[in-house]
Amino acid sequence: MKDLCLVINTFSKYSDVWQMFFDSLDKHFPDVKRYVFVDEGSEPDKNSTTIHYNKEDLFRTQFIKCIEQVPEKYCIFISEDYILYDDVRTDLVKRYKDVLEENKNLTFIKFVKGMDFGEPKYKNCDDLYEMSNVFPYFYSQSASLWKTRDLEKIFKHTPDSHIAGQDMSQQLEILANNTCQLLDIQGLFCYNGEEKVGIYHYDNIVFPHIATALVKGKWNLSEYRDKLMPLLKKYKIDPQIRGIY
Repeated sequence: MKDLCLVINTFSKYSDVWQMFFDSLDKHFPDVKRYVFVDEGSEPDKNSTTIHYNKEDLFRTQFIKCIEQVPEKYCIFISEDYILYDDVRTDLVKRYKDVLEENKNLTFIKFVKGMDFGEPKYKNCDDLYEMSNVFPYFYSQSASLWKTRDLEKIFKHTPDSHIAGQDMSQQLEILANNTCQLLDIQGLFCYNGEEKVGIYHYDNIVFPHIATALVKGKWNLSEYRDKLMPLLKKYKIDPQIRGIY
């Protein structure tokens, strides 16, 4: 899949997560081009292409300057705490990419089913479902397959914003939802009958990952204790340093 890449957004204060994260990619999704967006002065992974951003810029500006340097037509956009625990189903990723290719009106396919996502099936697909762009979490930072230039367009049409913060009205995920409505962005999510994880979302066999390993900077043991504890022991990470969510 030469026209597909992995786009990873991270920050140097999460460097304690990098080894387990990149090791999981090497093991479970090795044959894909990788780009890492990170603040200047950091080189997280020798097997990835590093694209630096200015940490003084707002997240939206950081991302635009980086994504403009990614030439691949399709990307899977994730963060450094989306840790794979099984092999990616590349056969299904390819099929989903073909679905996007065949429909110019579609922009993305999410790899995570949320709690309140609607479920009208997409055409004759048993594992793809339509989403309404008026849904509050239509746009999110959850692991998704994107048309790269459409993802870039959403950021460029969204006001300057942070990735997180106290003021929810200034967070990119909130503002980008409005952008998606204005641009009439259309997307799908995949679901193959996986079990629910925690309160808000379901597991995924296509892109089997911890979503997410960190919540508010703390280890997400409330939802992923069984998967995270062996990793923390393997990489000799004391969860008390970050704290436990």
